Amino acid sequence: MHFKREEPFRFLFETPIVGTFSIAKYDNKEIDSKPGPLSVIDLSPKGIKIITPLDLPIFSHQIQLKISFYLNEKPIHITGLCVWKEKRHTEYLYGIEAFNDVEEQAILITELKTYAKKKQGK
Repeated sequence: MHFKREEPFRFLFETPIVGTFSIAKYDNKEIDSKPGPLSVIDLSPKGIKIITPLDLPIFSHQIQLKISFYLNEKPIHITGLCVWKEKRHTEYLYGIEAFNDVEEQAILITELKTYAKKKQGK
């Protein structure tokens, strides 16, 4: 299992954020899959940890996902490569290496700071 702990920070959500994902590429071939359910466990500018009931064959195939969810009532879209998987009861945890550029990373950082401030104010 590979974790990217050299990142500046990783925000762990107390309550996972519900969203969807679709497969963007399967073994480097573009496809358009039906959306699947997910919950965002944690998030950083360069990666995301999700949980879903769907078992993706990431060890035998290279799978790139398009992930969508709302943060602070704003739509967030992240594309990234599945780099690890762990079975958790009846669901699967996935680590996704995000393909965010510097501008997208800055937006995520701003939104995460706003989210954290709102949570502290409650």
